Amino acid sequence: MGAAGRFAGRAGRRVGVDAAGLVATVDRLNDFAADGVDTDFHRGEAPWAQYYTGDLTRSNPNLGPVGKPPFYGIELRPSGLSSAGLMTDTDARVLTARKKPIDGLYASGNCAAFVDYGAGYQAGYSLARAMTFSLLAVEHMAREAR
Repeated sequence: MGAAGRFAGRAGRRVGVDAAGLVATVDRLNDFAADGVDTDFHRGEAPWAQYYTGDLTRSNPNLGPVGKPPFYGIELRPSGLSSAGLMTDTDARVLTARKKPIDGLYASGNCAAFVDYGAGYQAGYSLARAMTFSLLAVEHMAREAR
């Protein structure tokens, strides 16, 4: 078990995830990243996959190890995709029709307007956008609370 796996196991317990299963998953992914071959989901095998994303210094640019903490966990639930959403600023604050932020109102994920389409959309950019703007919203709330 690697250090990242042990840390992920402790973090997993905090968010209600089976720690042993999370450790095994992280260690398995890190083995795939070291070998450059994902035998579970075949990430990076499609010819277009390496064109759009990844670390081109790796044998498989689409596989990187889970490394240094901190790690974050959120619950994801399946839902239908939206084609519209609320406009937000760089702090994830909802904007009025005149593009002024509404104090205390934030949006992220599929309830916020999105601009990721095409191959990136299917590759998980919408999840990355949701997590990024949720973090930005929390950081803004913390600054405002000080």
